[in-house]
Amino acid sequence: MIVYRVLRAFGRLALRWFYRDVEVVGLESLPNTGPVLLASNHPNALVDALVIGCTLQRPVTLTAKATLLENPFTRALVRVVGIVPLRRASDERVKLESDAKNGIAPDPSRNERAFSSVLDVLQHGGVVLLFPEGKSHSEPTLAPLKTGLARIALMARDTRGIAPLPIVPVGLTFERKWEPRSRVVMYVGAPIIAGDETPNDAGGVSRLTEHIESGLRQVTLNFDSDDEAHRVLSMASVLAHILDDFRPLHEPDPPFASNVRVAQRLDAIAAHLPQADPHVASRVDRFAARLTAFGTELRAHGSWANDVQMSTAVAPGLWFVLRELVIAVVTGPLALWGHVNHWIPLRLATSVASRTSRTPDEPAMRTIVAGFILVLAFYAIQTTVVTSIAGWAVGLFYAASLPLSASWDLRYADRRRRAIARVRTYLQLRRDPALRERLAGEVAWLRTEALSLNELLERDLDAVAEKHPHVVSSSEVPRYAPAGVDSGASRGGR
Repeated sequence: MIVYRVLRAFGRLALRWFYRDVEVVGLESLPNTGPVLLASNHPNALVDALVIGCTLQRPVTLTAKATLLENPFTRALVRVVGIVPLRRASDERVKLESDAKNGIAPDPSRNERAFSSVLDVLQHGGVVLLFPEGKSHSEPTLAPLKTGLARIALMARDTRGIAPLPIVPVGLTFERKWEPRSRVVMYVGAPIIAGDETPNDAGGVSRLTEHIESGLRQVTLNFDSDDEAHRVLSMASVLAHILDDFRPLHEPDPPFASNVRVAQRLDAIAAHLPQADPHVASRVDRFAARLTAFGTELRAHGSWANDVQMSTAVAPGLWFVLRELVIAVVTGPLALWGHVNHWIPLRLATSVASRTSRTPDEPAMRTIVAGFILVLAFYAIQTTVVTSIAGWAVGLFYAASLPLSASWDLRYADRRRRAIARVRTYLQLRRDPALRERLAGEVAWLRTEALSLNELLERDLDAVAEKHPHVVSSSEVPRYAPAGVDSGASRGGR
């Protein structure tokens, strides 16, 4: 347990350095005590397990593909952390071909020991994480689920008497999973319970797997193509900014969860638009065209929709400059200290990851692993040198300052980038009042129209659901009700 806590602390630090923010929604759905099976989507290799294991307060027993045992580093990690290796059917086919050549009979119970280990953890009231897709991938939708998780749940009920056993769907959505300082949101869905009426046979396993898939789809984004995913997410990002109030610089963007929620709503509207009133459908098309054009114009100006709402008066501008100069003077040296001491190992880690990664779900994990090893190595070298020169007291103080300064350097760099973008937008809007008036007018129209269409579509879809329940169930359409939306004028402060 001590090793697990130490590794989780390091994992949290690594996530905080690589990703700008890891948001959690629906954590109250996870039981505080008792056995739990977590069923998560799998978009980002080992980072998925890292995010879940480091975010939840309860210890999580991880499962992973057995091929990790073939690598010395990951084999050691599996043993230290207590990961349960599972052999997928695709792994077994390769093994069967190899065994057949050597005259070895196939083993019909490839995962019996692993399943037993999982059941032991559950029987002791633990939490076990499984990835029912069976593989990490970059497809814009869930892969077909394997039946292993459902079989484990039914085995736990029938062979160990573990009931009720909540199966909690967990949805991970990455802003740009390969890119440092992007964001992650983790949705925790409503628990699924395999009732006594679910038989432990092929039919029961299949039905429970379908329930798990339905639960996962409620907490993930699923698109037919990469192009559709890019289009909807781009629109959702701009719209989330428009629907939000003007934000302070230390948190300049709406939560990434808002982007995801808006994307779910846009996708649901697009799916059910053929059943909507033709007049409403025409308004939606016009709204989508203007939103897309607005997003394109913002990118051309290097601006953010949220920043367009700022005041261009002289007094707020002077206060902004004064405040940022004070912050730079007071905390800038700490950021510079962190930058100087970490530039080489972090650059090396990024370089290693970019050279060795072949798919989009490899760079983040490779950067984190390489960075962990390189940063610790540099810490050891630097601390040893400082200690030999100035003594243990200075050496310990020096070592303690390193991770703190690195964390602030990354945070301050985020703030500095947005401050520069905000200054650029402020100056553009002051130089061109006509541009400011036009952009502000477009923000106001898009916000008003979005809220109006949201109401119309809710009523329209509810009406369609009453007439044609076999076509659409209104309860299945994600709702979006923006909180704290101010339909008034732009805010002043920064």
